[in-house]
Amino acid sequence: MGPDQLFQIANPIALLGWVALLLNPFAPRILGIVGGIVIPLVLSVGYTAIILAHWASGQGGFDSLQSVEQLFQNRWLLLAGWVHYLAFDLLLGAWEVRTARREGIAHLILIPCLLATFLFGPAGYLLFQFIRTSHQVAVNPKKVGSAQHTQSRFSLARLATDSPRYTSLAILLGVAILPLLGALAIDTRLFQGINVWIKPLKFHIALVIYFITLAFFSRFASPEITRKSWWLWHERAIVMAVILEMIWINGAAALGTGSHFNVSSPIWAATYSLMGMAAVLLTSATATLAWAIYRYPAGNLAPAVRAGLVWGLGLTLPLTLITAGTLSGMGSHWIGGSPSDAGGFGIMGWSADGGDLRVAHFFATHAMHLIPLAALGCAVLFGRNTRIPVLVIVLAYVSFVAGTFIQALMGYPFIAS
Repeated sequence: MGPDQLFQIANPIALLGWVALLLNPFAPRILGIVGGIVIPLVLSVGYTAIILAHWASGQGGFDSLQSVEQLFQNRWLLLAGWVHYLAFDLLLGAWEVRTARREGIAHLILIPCLLATFLFGPAGYLLFQFIRTSHQVAVNPKKVGSAQHTQSRFSLARLATDSPRYTSLAILLGVAILPLLGALAIDTRLFQGINVWIKPLKFHIALVIYFITLAFFSRFASPEITRKSWWLWHERAIVMAVILEMIWINGAAALGTGSHFNVSSPIWAATYSLMGMAAVLLTSATATLAWAIYRYPAGNLAPAVRAGLVWGLGLTLPLTLITAGTLSGMGSHWIGGSPSDAGGFGIMGWSADGGDLRVAHFFATHAMHLIPLAALGCAVLFGRNTRIPVLVIVLAYVSFVAGTFIQALMGYPFIAS
C-alpha cells in the first residue's frame, strides 16, 4: 500500500476523532476515550511504522528550512509529517475538551476552539487559552488581583465583578491583538492602500474600549434588571455576535480581501448582511444599559452624570444605525476623493480629499464616551444636580454628528489636507 492510499485512510480516521470530541457532551466517557485515546493511538502506531520503515531513506534534516523542505520531498516522510500533525492536533483537542469540562467552560464556547485546532493547530490552542483566561476572570474575578486591588474602581477585578461577560470579552479581544501584531509584522500584503491587518487591529482596539466602557458603566445599572434572564441571554448573544464579527474580519484579512462591502460572491454578500445584523445586536447593548441606568435612581451618581450616561448610551444606537446604515446602503464610505486609506487623516485613515462617512459613524458610536465625559464636566462646573447644561451638550453633540454626516454626503473631507 502506497503513501497516497494511506493518506486517504488516515484522514477519515482523524475526522472520526474530531466528531467524537465535538459530540462529547452526549457521552463524555465513551467519546472522550474514542477521540482522546483510541484514535490518537491508532494514528501514533501508523506514524511510528512509517518512520521505522522510511526514515533512513530520507534526505535533509531539521537544521534549516531548506533541509526540512528537502526532507519532505520524500512522499513517505511527507505522509509521516501529516499523520504527526493529525495525531498531535487531536490530542490537543482532547486536552481542550477535558480542561473545559473540568473548569466549567460551556461546550458551545469550546466548539470554535476545536474547529480552529482542527484546521490550524496552535492557533486553536491560543484561542482556547484566551477563552480559558477570560472565563477564569468571569467566574472568579478576585483571582485577578489582590484584595486591595479588587476594591479599586478601575481595576480589572472590579470590572469583572460589574460585568463578567463584557470584561472577559474585552480581555479576549485585547490578548488577540498580539498575534495580529505578529501578522502585521510579517505580512506585506495591502488592501485599499494599507496593510491588510490594520483594519482588524482597529476593530479589536475599538471593541476592547467599547466593552471595557460597558463593563464600567454596568455598575451604575439597576441590579434588578441586570439579573434578569433576558439580560443574561442578551449579553451571551452579544458575545457570540462579536466573536463571529472578528472571525469574519480577521478571516477576510487572512484571505487578503475586504470584509465590509464585499459582495463579490453570494457567500460574501450573505455574510456581509448577517454581520450587519450582528453589528446592530452588539450596538444594542448601549440602549439596554441606558435603560437599566435610567431605572436605577438610587445609584450613587450625580443627577447630571446620570443624565449624561443615559443620553450618551441611549443616543449611540440610533445615531450609529443612521450613519452606519447609510454607509452600508451606499456600498462605500468614500464620497468623492481617492478610494484609498493611504494618505488618510492620522491613524483613522479618513479621506483627506473627499467625503468619508466613517467620520460621522465614529462620533456616533462614541457618543457613549464623549457625552458622559462632558456631563461630568458640567457637574464639576455647574453643580451635581444641574441638567440643563447637559441637555445643551446633547443637542450640540447630535448637531455635530449630523454636520459631519452631511459634510461627508456633500463630498467634503472632515479635515482637508
